[in-house]
Amino acid sequence: MGIQLSQRVVKIRRLDFTSIEERGIFMSEVDRIQNVAIVGIGTQGSMIAFRNALYGKRVTGYGRSEEAIAVCRGKIDKWLAHFVAQGRLDKAEADGVRERIAFSTSLENVCKNADLVVENVPEKIEVKQEVFRQLDELCPTGCFLNSNTSSLLMSDIYKDVSDRRRAMTFSVDHDDPIRNNYLEMMWNPSTSQETKEAALAHYRTLGFEPIVTEREIKGYSINRVWRAVKRECLYLWANGYTEPAEFDRGWMMEWNTNIGPFKLMDLIGLQTIYNIENSYYAASGEERDKPPAKLKEMIDAGHLGMKSGQGFYSGYDTEAGNLEVEK
Repeated sequence: MGIQLSQRVVKIRRLDFTSIEERGIFMSEVDRIQNVAIVGIGTQGSMIAFRNALYGKRVTGYGRSEEAIAVCRGKIDKWLAHFVAQGRLDKAEADGVRERIAFSTSLENVCKNADLVVENVPEKIEVKQEVFRQLDELCPTGCFLNSNTSSLLMSDIYKDVSDRRRAMTFSVDHDDPIRNNYLEMMWNPSTSQETKEAALAHYRTLGFEPIVTEREIKGYSINRVWRAVKRECLYLWANGYTEPAEFDRGWMMEWNTNIGPFKLMDLIGLQTIYNIENSYYAASGEERDKPPAKLKEMIDAGHLGMKSGQGFYSGYDTEAGNLEVEK
């Protein structure tokens, strides 16, 4: 595969909803992935970069501009300060995390030493297809390719990728890569057994507990149910049946969670939510799948959720990102 293999015993430091806990869990893993390239360092990409570096991976993030890189650095610095203040990391550990993250505006430089590329560009099929076409050309022979997508199929994304590389692809859907151990992972018709084993080993060493969808389907498994909840929430809100805070209050009491659907949509980003809903609408052609015009009006007004400071809720610290949820 072109990647140095080493057998080691990894102590998993698992993240729960509010803290890093030492649970004394040991797993024997084949540690194939040490150098991780993050292509797209927005809301999700910055959190994924942070999580990988937190667990000892060397990370290089691709940003289209120095401004985008500065925003990502600011978020990571704020998260590290938060972890130190709460005693989850000491200063030396936080400095180590920071030192393991580098950035570049050159996609070639970001990919040249990568064992794994995690793509986090907008949820638009043509954008992801173009990125994967470039990754196929730029990445080392043994590099795995992973799309962080909620609603698009890898078999559509990799249409311009070589057959050899297709075997090294898989999809992941993150909920909250900093505060949550949960993620969904999905294989596609080309995913090799070697890729499956490497992907599971990597994400487990990051403290995640992957939920695997064995066959490709739009929206994975659990995320398809979340999508149905999200669609109904948007319908109720857009048609004046409920207010976001009131609905979330009831949801959190009923399901014993610390975040409701509307605040979760703010965390994910409303432009991303809109793109996902449009993806389902394009696939079905059914009017009920069309995202409400009221959501588009919010986005056009610059209310993008936590990343802009205002969405269904207001007053977010745009640098703190999802740490706001803990308040």
